[in-house]
Amino acid sequence: MNGAFEIDLLSTGLKTAGMLLIVLALLFGVLYIIKRFSFFQRASGGEPLIKVLSTKHLSPKERIEVLEISGEKIVVGISANNITFLTKLKDSDEQNK
Repeated sequence: MNGAFEIDLLSTGLKTAGMLLIVLALLFGVLYIIKRFSFFQRASGGEPLIKVLSTKHLSPKERIEVLEISGEKIVVGISANNITFLTKLKDSDEQNK
């Protein structure tokens, strides 16, 4: 009786491990497809539409970020409740002219 119980326990453990591997493989497959075909975050050239150039944390839930959006650099303040536009930065070429 004891030997049959051990074989049954072993087969159940193998089935469980097999199902876990199948679920993990499906999860990684779906994540790869989402990342591969995520055209919402990328422009037509493959570059991201929004680039984070710099981040300065002021507190655990508040920070200031410099973003580049379509070639323009802007500074925003980000807190737990909102995002606030602070200023637009000029390029060094524009400042020299």
